[in-house]
Amino acid sequence: MTSTDFSNLIRKLSALDNQACQEVAVTAVKQAGVMVQSQARLLISSDTGALARSVKVKNEVKENKETATVYTNSAYAPYYEFGTGPNGEANHQGISPQVSPKYKQTGWMIPADAMTVDKAEMYGFKVAYKDGEVIGYYTKGQMARPFMYPALHDQEDTINKNTEKLFKNKIRELCKK
Repeated sequence: MTSTDFSNLIRKLSALDNQACQEVAVTAVKQAGVMVQSQARLLISSDTGALARSVKVKNEVKENKETATVYTNSAYAPYYEFGTGPNGEANHQGISPQVSPKYKQTGWMIPADAMTVDKAEMYGFKVAYKDGEVIGYYTKGQMARPFMYPALHDQEDTINKNTEKLFKNKIRELCKK
């Protein structure tokens, strides 16, 4: 590379101003949010799909800082992510190391009208009978089925590589001008 080429490259790279960098950053953060959202949805296995559909992305730019927040407002999402009761405490691999849930130490009864016997058995609940009638379902909770934390954690390398690719493409685009 000659000094003239080098000077031209420096000039073109300096053209990668704040606006161009912010455009690339906004794109990278939006794409990262979608990647995490998609992975979280894939990690959820439920019969209705309601929890997976509840995983959303909110993108914001404030004070030149781009954020993508992947979230769910589902009331039962934390129970799914972290588990419940003694079973959750015994089986919570894969949850965020930053979180220390407190688990109820005893089992509990779920009312009979909350679900069918087939569904209760599918979840591994014990059916409680009184005088031959189902009165409820006994559980010691559910194991954790993390989906939010692993979705982010497992996508970190992909997100970093995608961001690097976007910036390299922008530099190539500017160098062609």
